[in-house]
Amino acid sequence: MEGAAVLVGGILLQFVAAFQVGLAFGAPWGEHAYGGRATTTDGRLSPGYRVMSAVAVPILLFAAWIVLARADLVSGGDDWVNVAIWFVFGYLVLNTVTNLASSSKIERYLLGTVTAVCAVGTLIVATGP
Repeated sequence: MEGAAVLVGGILLQFVAAFQVGLAFGAPWGEHAYGGRATTTDGRLSPGYRVMSAVAVPILLFAAWIVLARADLVSGGDDWVNVAIWFVFGYLVLNTVTNLASSSKIERYLLGTVTAVCAVGTLIVATGP
């Protein structure tokens, strides 16, 4: 079970990071992020929100690395990773709550589901051996 949880918690986070990369570079998906309130007329995020998406990318990739390190699939999984994974779990729970509160159906149902599944996968990895 933990193997599937690692894939969900670690790999799926990389897809969320890729979504944020697209937003940062101007993909017209703004209505599906930040509650849809940051969209310009062409569907892109406003500059400030594009910066926020760019900042989110390394955070998400680092979170994915923590999940993979906790599962001993990448090197560097020292004792601090056992604590850090709980921060990743908390971040994903908070992210899920905000996604589910969005007025955007895609953010609410698709991204909310993705982050919820990531949170559950991360929890399984965090409580594993």
